[in-house]
Amino acid sequence: MTNPALAWAGGELTGPEPTFVRTRPWAEVWRIEAVEGRWWLKINSAATAYEPHVLEVLSGSGTTLLPAVRTHPTQPWSLLADAGRSARDVLAAAPPEERIAFWSALLPAYAELQRSVDAAPLRAAGLPDLSAGSLLAVYDELVADGGWYVPAVAPELTADQWAQIRAAGPRLAAAAQRLAETRPPAIQHDDLHDGNVFVSDGRTMIIDWGDAVLAHPFGTLLVSLDVLAAQLDCSRDDPRLRPVAEGYLEVWRTGGESRAELDRELGLAVRTAALSRAAGWRRALGTPESGRELGFADAVAHWMTRVVV
Repeated sequence: MTNPALAWAGGELTGPEPTFVRTRPWAEVWRIEAVEGRWWLKINSAATAYEPHVLEVLSGSGTTLLPAVRTHPTQPWSLLADAGRSARDVLAAAPPEERIAFWSALLPAYAELQRSVDAAPLRAAGLPDLSAGSLLAVYDELVADGGWYVPAVAPELTADQWAQIRAAGPRLAAAAQRLAETRPPAIQHDDLHDGNVFVSDGRTMIIDWGDAVLAHPFGTLLVSLDVLAAQLDCSRDDPRLRPVAEGYLEVWRTGGESRAELDRELGLAVRTAALSRAAGWRRALGTPESGRELGFADAVAHWMTRVVV
């Protein structure tokens, strides 16, 4: 093995047989069959080098929502035990009520994980800061990087939408101020959908924490509810999805908050979470040119159109 990461994996596992899976600007992935079973080697790029350290922090919490993980002490490499089948595959033919029940069970457990992990070790691990106090600075940086909004990169972005993006600062500032008065930031997966949730022998696990940020915890529901609503061909406000949000929010009812107060907080967190999605794509892709090669370059502009709409 000439690849240093593969050589490290070979020292961690017995009789490893690696198979290359894919490479992206943010990470390279290998499947490894070993005496210990199937494992996945993730080699993070500099843009997401914090992920193995974040996994260490999460694993140290004792959560069952992560597969077994081994990380290199100095390099951004991690080995994760196979987590089974994706929820997307498991629920492929499931009726709507089964999908809703699945998420209604998972999200409260995820909320408990968010609550159990202190922010300090996550900051020390290098987790990107999208907390309320950082939102305006991140917004200004994204708007200033105009290469993501040109027609060659974001052909569907209209002149009116670009103007709305540039004018969103005051609304974002007001939302950030209100969020800062709610609760401290926590880990927020930022890409929690059924393609990143796996099931094995009745146990549910969450993978791919490379998009995670330190932010208002409720922002998670931007992606989770968007994807679930698309799969059920309904709006985010469909009454059938209400149990999903309610189960998650109930975990956070720790200070006597009313349901109306939690709902307002959720609305603010979800609207501002679009900024972390845009920042995550920019961080992962690196440049618009890299994004164009992969067909993802318009993601930055797409999410910016949803910032505090």
